[in-house]
Amino acid sequence: MDLKKTFYSLFLGAFVLCLLSCAKEDEFEQPTLVLSENSVSFERGVGERNISVTTNQSNWVASSPQEGEWLSLVQDGNVLKVKVAENKMGTERTSYVLVNANGATGKVEVRQSAADVTLDVVPTAIYLPQMGGEKIVDVTTNTSVYEVTPSEEVKWLKIIKSDEEIKLVAERNDTEQDRQVKLYAKSGHVTREIVVSQSGIQRYILPINPGAPQNVHKIMEYELGRGSYLREYQSAMPAYGLEETYTFISPSPIFTLIQYCSADGVTPSQIISIGDGSRAIAAVKDKAFEKFLTNNGYVRSNSESDREYVNEKDLLSLKVYVSEKENNEGVNLTFKPIVKQVGEYKTFDKVPYYPLELLQKDNVKVAQVEQYEKNAGSKEEERSFNEHKQTEVSQLQYTLKGTPGPKDAYGRIHIFYTTDKDGKAPDKLGSVQIGALLFKDVSLGLWKYGNKWLVTNELQKKLGEEGFSFVRTAGTTHFFARESDHLFIAITRVADNNTPVMALLYNYDASASGAGSKALKAQERMVRNMLKAKDALKF
Repeated sequence: MDLKKTFYSLFLGAFVLCLLSCAKEDEFEQPTLVLSENSVSFERGVGERNISVTTNQSNWVASSPQEGEWLSLVQDGNVLKVKVAENKMGTERTSYVLVNANGATGKVEVRQSAADVTLDVVPTAIYLPQMGGEKIVDVTTNTSVYEVTPSEEVKWLKIIKSDEEIKLVAERNDTEQDRQVKLYAKSGHVTREIVVSQSGIQRYILPINPGAPQNVHKIMEYELGRGSYLREYQSAMPAYGLEETYTFISPSPIFTLIQYCSADGVTPSQIISIGDGSRAIAAVKDKAFEKFLTNNGYVRSNSESDREYVNEKDLLSLKVYVSEKENNEGVNLTFKPIVKQVGEYKTFDKVPYYPLELLQKDNVKVAQVEQYEKNAGSKEEERSFNEHKQTEVSQLQYTLKGTPGPKDAYGRIHIFYTTDKDGKAPDKLGSVQIGALLFKDVSLGLWKYGNKWLVTNELQKKLGEEGFSFVRTAGTTHFFARESDHLFIAITRVADNNTPVMALLYNYDASASGAGSKALKAQERMVRNMLKAKDALKF
């Protein structure tokens, strides 16, 4: 027996057996994994936490469903870095991290605090028309959950909530009473209020103050919101006495038109609400009209008149003009934005008048005017002729006798009816159509506001004492009318040899002194004639 070979074989077998035994032991060693944290919490801001990873494996991996969104993971040796971005949402967010080491797993719960809840609703005031309709409220929030609850349960309003908006659907309001409900949008501790209003059948209507400068979007939103619609737009044409106007058909069955006016599209001049016929007259004579005005902040501004009001909150004045003239029955409600006069101004002791015995008289022509001025000792300064018919005198201007006092007119102008360019002669051809007085002291009746000249409170008071009411403004010319005799006075600033002076123009116009839509058109025609006369003044 070869002992050497036998020993070698035994040694080799033992060695192989040992190797096999060691390999089997390594192959079946159980992987282990221990994490230093099983849950981590973060504040709402950017944050980072380190978690120690202990394992008997050479490699391990970490993952999360939110990795790459608001959570990120970094493996650094035996440390797992968990990073979170700022939480801008109004709700807490949670996730988890799984760590795997060759089959051994661990889980880390991740929690991050919520940001402060933000909740905004636009608009916060909703106006729904009387005939019903729908409006949308836009909702902006950093939370996925918010609630909308009404201050009281109402049948006339349907509330439809979605993630980014609230739809409001109103039924028709067949009563004369306005109705209102408040909605509360709430998320967490944040609450936003939405006031929803719906008008009833609007017997009376009031305008909105268009602001200074005039905000057309504000006007449109208000009028369309309450059920009006735009019938006509007129751009400003100062040369023709036309203001920029927005004319709406209103939802009122009585005051069917409302017109916003501005001489230049920037500064509002007046808002006119128009009611035609005896129905409108009866409406403003009803005690309900006074109550309506009072409930909306209007109080009487003139104790002697029941047709003049002021609203200090909305900065609007109101004058009610009623015409009961046959075929011209109606009511005009004229609103003026209030401009606070700076300082006080001296004015006339009494309203000065052009000699009315000369104005629009069939028996007073050029010769009679010349004789009147001769008797008064006046000096003729200018004589103008009709460009369409050179034989016709169109204008006479005189300087008055003597040295005028501080409140006296220094000049008088007579503007006559003449043949027009088409050869058409008016009924009162040759008579005085418009008379004018000139005053050196502009402050007797006008004060400057920015680049505008406005009638002083003092002169307006004097005019009111003699029965005149404000009618309208066209450019820098302001018109007042007296109902008793249909006399109009236009107050404006002009220049005499480059020196500013004040002119008062006088004109009778029965058709323009009425109320309603017909009278409004007549006023526009009268304004054009007066402005044409103003432009024709010779200095």
